[in-house]
Amino acid sequence: MLVGVSRLAANAHCWGGSTPNEVSACVTLMSRIESDLASPSLACLFNTQGLENLPAVLERFLADPAQRILRVSLEFLSFEHNARELVANAVGRYLLNLARSGRFQQLPLVVLLDEAHQFLDKSLGDEFSRTDLEAFGLIAKEGRKYSLTCVLATQRPRDIPDDVLSQMGMFIVHRLINERDRAVVEKACGNLDAGAAAFLPTLGQGEAIIVGVDSPMPLPVQIRAPRVVPRSHGANYARHWQPNVIAPTVPNH
Repeated sequence: MLVGVSRLAANAHCWGGSTPNEVSACVTLMSRIESDLASPSLACLFNTQGLENLPAVLERFLADPAQRILRVSLEFLSFEHNARELVANAVGRYLLNLARSGRFQQLPLVVLLDEAHQFLDKSLGDEFSRTDLEAFGLIAKEGRKYSLTCVLATQRPRDIPDDVLSQMGMFIVHRLINERDRAVVEKACGNLDAGAAAFLPTLGQGEAIIVGVDSPMPLPVQIRAPRVVPRSHGANYARHWQPNVIAPTVPNH
């Protein structure tokens, strides 16, 4: 809309210029666009001076076979206007296009998506401008024939679409308390029977059950603790909310 209005102004002798009614009809949209462009939390998307673009980072990583891992963190990207979901979906689409062109046939690529339930089987926007978050679902369904596979990590298996779960060849299942989550995992894992699924709520920290095509039966394992321990603990409410005890004043008689 902004481009269209400026073109009308630049070609007033051809199109007659914009009218007050046309401009007033676009004021709300123009103010929303200007607000997004000026948002400090979205500056990394719209004000990229001094920043290296992500496709260039990906290309440099893919061009060097000695590089084994590339971590793309969205930690500092705002949730505003679903920026995280849109950027992650754009990265998935970019990799899928490279895969379809045969880029990974000689050097297969594995993509790990954390909090996967946020980026699968969702639509953003309204009926006039809708964006489907389908990139990683497509990678799960068709990426294998292009040597592009994915690992999906989530704490909410019930929010992963069935057609995506059915493409998973192996499951590493940690503690699950929610009954719906256990039912989804039990259904998706062909050789996870009710007896093994009954142990899922009792698994301790770092314990998991491996189920998949390469494991003839559910295999319990203990995951090694990382060298750099993540800050995953919650607040110590008992310590921070401890009431101050005030000794009662005894009156003098």
